[in-house]
Amino acid sequence: MAFITIGKIVKPQGIKGELKVLPMLDSAETFCTLKRIFIDGEEFKILSARVADGVYLALKGIADRNAAENYRNKFVCVPKEDIRLPEDRWFISDVLGCNVFLDDGSALGIVTDITARGGAD
Repeated sequence: MAFITIGKIVKPQGIKGELKVLPMLDSAETFCTLKRIFIDGEEFKILSARVADGVYLALKGIADRNAAENYRNKFVCVPKEDIRLPEDRWFISDVLGCNVFLDDGSALGIVTDITARGGAD
């Protein structure tokens, strides 16, 4: 199973174990469509997800602020197949290593890196 990183846990939120996540996706609302996430290889069922000034997740098994504190600064991953991309969108990992051609068919090179700049990569 291939995983992709979709966010970083910033801090616990409140006293009921909710986590504030900095999303690493084009659309933070994608979190609201997921049923599960993985943190350090451990699977968690998403009980609730909301988007405000970040993403706020309530996860099964993290019931209070003390438990949530253990996940500060950890990365949130999901199996790649759990994310549905809109048409004409690709994962960066799928583009790296691809051959690039000009409209006339001549080879330009190979994609070796993608740099994020503001709102576009």
